[in-house]
Amino acid sequence: MGQVIKQNEKIRKLFYEKIKAKIENERQRLGDKVDEEHPFLGWLIKGFAFDNYDNKVMHDKEKGSSGEDELLDQICFLTPNDSYVLPDYVLEPRKSVFIQMDQIVINLKGIFLVEVKTWSGSFLASDKAWKIKVGNKWEFCSSNPTKQHKRHFELFNLWLQNNLPRIYSSIKDFIYPVIVLKRTDWIQSEYSSIPVVSGASGFVDFIIEKPRGKLTDEIVETVTEKLRTAKPYEEKINFTEGSTKYGKRFVRVKGTFENAQDVCEDYKAKGYKTTEINVDKKEKDVFYFYIEQFEEKPIKL
Repeated sequence: MGQVIKQNEKIRKLFYEKIKAKIENERQRLGDKVDEEHPFLGWLIKGFAFDNYDNKVMHDKEKGSSGEDELLDQICFLTPNDSYVLPDYVLEPRKSVFIQMDQIVINLKGIFLVEVKTWSGSFLASDKAWKIKVGNKWEFCSSNPTKQHKRHFELFNLWLQNNLPRIYSSIKDFIYPVIVLKRTDWIQSEYSSIPVVSGASGFVDFIIEKPRGKLTDEIVETVTEKLRTAKPYEEKINFTEGSTKYGKRFVRVKGTFENAQDVCEDYKAKGYKTTEINVDKKEKDVFYFYIEQFEEKPIKL
């Protein structure tokens, strides 16, 4: 049985706060778009748009949740003793881009990224689409686990590059994405770039077949601890503060307009009055705004 390592609960709450804020911002932008495109009937159309959006968000939250705990418990129980099992981890590889990993298993053989599906039956799996057998017919599945988990795999690698750059090159070839179905009667998955296995025992067999000793004990401990304490994405913004020859204070931000907005909001939060953000006439990736302090107090950004 592997040793279960849960994500730091305080940090986890920060992730969910950011996800909630993102959903609220997207909902607001949806409403603004409807008002702009339908100035007279916006109030009516907006109601339908919000209902559809809220239903989609709720569907995404609940999708696949039934029965997942049982399968994850089985995986934890059957996983080799030298493994760390990290269930239900949230990461932010890029700003406002989140992934939720059903399970990450780390041992000397590698890092195993597990996507759990409680589906049962017979399946045809491929990168383009999945099909399930219903009676004597094959029907398209409502989602494509291969496509979904391929995105998780790519973003997880990006997270490792950003957070463990010194060891990433030595571990990148030993990161194994895998899709675990609750139970299958039959499956054809050679056209899926992500391996598909049946049940917890199928996943354990997937681990056993990998060569041992690809990671060191030190690397296993380092990656596990880094994941356990993983914080939301922190973007380092390049900005400088200065004054014109007339003594008017300004802030210059190199990056995107969104970067400049973030810096501007930080100044406002610290008690400054700010002007609108302008783009530099010579450097299109440089933005600036002027500041005036309401009260004297140190600013820390």
